[in-house]
Amino acid sequence: MTQIDPDIPAAPRSSALERLTGSRGLRLALLLGALAYVASTRIWLFVLIIAIVLSVFLHEMGHFLMAKRNGMRVTEFFIGFGPRIWSFRRGETEYGLKLIPAGAYVRIIGMHGLEDVNPEHESRTYRSKSFLRRMPVVLAGPVVNIVLGFLLLVVVFAGFGHPSQTKWQVRAVVPGSAAAAAGIEPGDRIVAFNGAPVGSFDETSSLIRAHAGTSVDLTVERGGETLTLPVAIGWTLDSLGAERLAPLQPGDRVIIVDGRPITFYSDLVGALQRYIGPVEISYVRNGVVSTAMVNGPIGMPIDGFRGFLGVGPQSVLEHSGLVAATGQAARAFGDTIVGSVQGMGRIFSPSGLGNLASQVANGGAASDSGGGVGSGSGSSLPGSGSASSSNQDRPMSLLGIVNVGTQLGEQQGWAGVLALLATVNIFLGLINLVPLLPFDGGHIAVACYEEIRSRIARKPYRVDMSKLLPVTYVVVFLMIGLFMSTLYLDAVDPVKLTP
Repeated sequence: MTQIDPDIPAAPRSSALERLTGSRGLRLALLLGALAYVASTRIWLFVLIIAIVLSVFLHEMGHFLMAKRNGMRVTEFFIGFGPRIWSFRRGETEYGLKLIPAGAYVRIIGMHGLEDVNPEHESRTYRSKSFLRRMPVVLAGPVVNIVLGFLLLVVVFAGFGHPSQTKWQVRAVVPGSAAAAAGIEPGDRIVAFNGAPVGSFDETSSLIRAHAGTSVDLTVERGGETLTLPVAIGWTLDSLGAERLAPLQPGDRVIIVDGRPITFYSDLVGALQRYIGPVEISYVRNGVVSTAMVNGPIGMPIDGFRGFLGVGPQSVLEHSGLVAATGQAARAFGDTIVGSVQGMGRIFSPSGLGNLASQVANGGAASDSGGGVGSGSGSSLPGSGSASSSNQDRPMSLLGIVNVGTQLGEQQGWAGVLALLATVNIFLGLINLVPLLPFDGGHIAVACYEEIRSRIARKPYRVDMSKLLPVTYVVVFLMIGLFMSTLYLDAVDPVKLTP
């Protein structure tokens, strides 16, 4: 008589989803067909899907290998979730592929005291092993992702270079702007302002803002030549100025008041003080002229404007040797860890959760912010981009990560995609170290507590997992809520990067 092993699950009854998708052959055809379609239409989307699944797969592979090495019984190792497409058994482990390519999972028996296990396999459960055998198993997954993130950073810095802190070039010129009128072109490098050398974009921006409404000489490098171009610096409203002229926004420039042209901000201040009652104004926003009615007299703030050149910056990449690139990657790695920890603190703080709930309630509506002399990113990672709206600081779902990664691929190529994947892997490793179940960090915390209690009592001690279930449920429901909220926001208000 054949004995049924309760640790090896019997073939499950067909679920509604499995009946809907038909046979395993049909499911495989659906998966391959969908991936082939994505690969043929949006190659960077395909790359992101495969890369993220591979990152999760390597995370689970870390758990799997360490569990096997430490004598634990692993019954399943699958890529994907949902209906089973294909599987095979080798020894005590079933390996396979499921329909939804959203990650991977591994099943180690006896991860907690509430799980029923065949008594003859109890000695090979996770819970029966010593502290020194359990710790490598739960640490392996996060460590794999963190190490992978660092290696990706080394590849990015060594293979693609890093943004210079002192050099930048013009990526785009705003139509109708001061830069366009002066003949500045994409690819130009502004190297001097009124004869004085300038380096970083921030340094140039400060000078532009301070010289609004004046004429200056900009020295640019173009195709190996040095040119001096006279530029009449334009101006736009800042947040203070726009506040007085609703519905205008920061970054708008008023060009006509009641049919009279406006050249300088001081002209606007004087004109709006003279009119009593409704007056029509014309303004420029993103190169488009629009009109609005305002009620005078309006007292405009003296400093309600900023200089506007009308260029978008692009970093100049500098290449280093492998040793120097490794050092640069290490610094970026440290910055990414600090930023990830701070980001998690903001996300799960009362204000962060309240802000997320507010965005969900408002349907993801976000107001755009003004632009100054242009827009760009001050990130130290190659291939980074910046979000064009206030949604840039909100948490993102897997859908949002894939969306941003696709844009980075189209704008920056492999440098942008690999930099994003490095950040994703580091964050995945860190969030799994949070000392709460069901995260890996929760198992680490439990194992450490059990070891301390065992040493104090001089006899084995195991936590009553039933007492931790309420906290675990709260964490699970919080993560489900966060997942659904970010997924909704990424669907209705996707993050858009300024290239």
